[in-house]
Amino acid sequence: MALAIAQKIFPPAGTAVVALVMAIIIIPLNLATVLLVTRFADRSANWRRIGRDMAINPMILGSLAGILFRFLPFQLYGPFNQTLGLVGSAALGMGLLAIGAGLHLGDLWRPRFALLLPVALKLMLFPALLIGAALAFGVSGSELSYLALCAAVPTAMNGYLLARQLGGDAELYAAVTTVQAVASFLTIPAVLAVSAQITG
Repeated sequence: MALAIAQKIFPPAGTAVVALVMAIIIIPLNLATVLLVTRFADRSANWRRIGRDMAINPMILGSLAGILFRFLPFQLYGPFNQTLGLVGSAALGMGLLAIGAGLHLGDLWRPRFALLLPVALKLMLFPALLIGAALAFGVSGSELSYLALCAAVPTAMNGYLLARQLGGDAELYAAVTTVQAVASFLTIPAVLAVSAQITG
């Protein structure tokens, strides 16, 4: 979602920064996610199984492949590269379909602490922490807005598939992601407006 928004509101240089941030954080985030979900969903899981789940995680493999392709001394075959671009453009819609398939509407009408807490942490607290950390390290101007967008977007939808595969609470994840997606229509503009005021 961050890339889709960046392409609409930022210049190409801004989109490149957002893509770089995504490339840097996707691998460690997925490693941590697989470790936590595997360990706490199944207390009997050993390190061998956890390591295997990390090694076959499609997000990790896809990110490593993308980094490898980026540093190849030649460009990918044109039609193949275009096909990858089309698949990437459809990723957001496919993620929404997957989330919708696992969503129980009753969870949305009965908000509870386990549902509201991750919404507040991801859409409000996390952007505030990241903007504060960026300012502390001297980040300013347009770069601050780029980072603010990366922090303001909802939780990644691929986590729903990980939760289903690794024994996590996939239904709760679907509900949280849906609420975050709806709420982000208000919170993303608010976060970007705040970062614009700060960069002044």
